[in-house]
Amino acid sequence: MAAVVTPSSDRTQQFVHRLSNGLTLVAERVPNVRSAAMSLLIPAGAATDPAGKGGAANVLSDWILRGAGTRDSHALTSYLDDLGVQRGSSAETAFLRFSASMLARNLLAVLPVYGDIVQRPHLPEEGFDPAIDLAIQQLDAIEDEPSSKLSLMLRAQHCDYPLGRPSVGVKAELETLTAKELRDDYARRFTPSGAIFAVAGMFDWNALQAAVEQAFGAWTAKTPAVVSAQPAPRGVRHVTQETNQVQIGLAYDTLPENHPESIFIHTATSILSGGMGARLFTEIREKQGLCYSVHAGYQSFKDRAAIFGYAGTAPDRAQKTLDSFRVELDRLGKGVTQDELDRAVIGMKSRVIMQGESSSARAGAIAYDFYHRGKTRTLDDLRLEIESVTREKLNAFLAAHPPGELTVVTIGPDVLETKGLGARG
Repeated sequence: MAAVVTPSSDRTQQFVHRLSNGLTLVAERVPNVRSAAMSLLIPAGAATDPAGKGGAANVLSDWILRGAGTRDSHALTSYLDDLGVQRGSSAETAFLRFSASMLARNLLAVLPVYGDIVQRPHLPEEGFDPAIDLAIQQLDAIEDEPSSKLSLMLRAQHCDYPLGRPSVGVKAELETLTAKELRDDYARRFTPSGAIFAVAGMFDWNALQAAVEQAFGAWTAKTPAVVSAQPAPRGVRHVTQETNQVQIGLAYDTLPENHPESIFIHTATSILSGGMGARLFTEIREKQGLCYSVHAGYQSFKDRAAIFGYAGTAPDRAQKTLDSFRVELDRLGKGVTQDELDRAVIGMKSRVIMQGESSSARAGAIAYDFYHRGKTRTLDDLRLEIESVTREKLNAFLAAHPPGELTVVTIGPDVLETKGLGARG
């Protein structure tokens, strides 16, 4: 596939090139920086973990870095350290993600290493148990973080399986996972089909394209893993826990990122929960003093999305906190003020500007742009999209898209009253 080049008025250039094996290279060249960053998304995330092996992708994200190609674990680490590469790997819902940032002059020396990692990992026996232990430690740490535990429970309750699976895995299933099973799983799941390789910063496009072809062009394509879908439980779930805190989670469906009106979701969410001047913080925490933490966020998958809300409070204020949260969701549908919209626009544009100052952030942004939209957007595109939102358009959208049926999850000593919240009991 020939490269698609998109110039922009801020003197950046964007490129798209699809390899014959299905890997897509997307890139944004920024001429006034000395850094470069990459984000490699492999369609082997938690949603594709084999049945009964929840957390396999999370373990693999660590184990796969313990030697690749001609380098053992120590040599691989030393080589990347010597090049000054800041790096990470993680299992997300849809993807297993590798990220790296470096001086631009070292980019072409780093690409073959990641070609080895995804195609020729050692997956050494002696590295398996430490990778398992690390994953279990992550799970154990969540037990000490009630808000994180609530977040995982809410996703599992609201999102259809396997999208609701926790990327950290399930402890009982991790404890039965074997090295052979995970090697076989790697062989089945790791494929360039549907993978996205994003680069942002300073580079020569022709040299980059040739280097990616050299490092990844021979990667054999396989059919991406598919896990049978199951409907989410939704409704109301309470976990009784004798504690002096209550965790409250709410979720409801909304439009996915690739919908042409998703900018209204982003803007409304910013008004609802975009900082200390946003409605949830001002109305529930500051004016009523009901909770110590309250916020909401937008999360989108390929073809569906949801707003996830959270509040942490004391038992004697929990019911009022839940009721007030729903009041604010309903009030949003009645419209926003011009001051609220102006404040949200400033905040969103500020985040775009800060993103533009980070090659790593831009690499991640264009990777997920391509995943959701099949194309990438420049910073100018993002700015113009934000500025296109008027109060009239936003209020009309909010009136036409009120929060639907709620999923409610609570952790605390007492069951809360959810009648009238729109959730199935």
